[in-house]
Amino acid sequence: MKLIVAIVRPFKVDEIITAFEAIEGFPGMTVTDSEGFGRRFGTALYDSLDPFMPGKRLEIAANDELVDQIVAAIKQRAHTGKKGDGLIIVLSIENALLI
Repeated sequence: MKLIVAIVRPFKVDEIITAFEAIEGFPGMTVTDSEGFGRRFGTALYDSLDPFMPGKRLEIAANDELVDQIVAAIKQRAHTGKKGDGLIIVLSIENALLI
């Protein structure tokens, strides 16, 4: 089992959800507001930092066989071609329990 964490632009969330609806057995997700900053590459001020930018954090615990489909859906729907489109992290889950 894996935990997929994606930070995406807020206006892309509806498109991503639409893509998830087409994935058979999609397990569900948690969405939270987030803010962050990173290095500004490709500018004259290479070492300057971008100001805090709003984002949405998607968290999805999924079986291993769904991970590639979910990651592909996020990459396809979250991509705008501009810097700051987001980040996807896939982590192993050692144990998960329902409350």
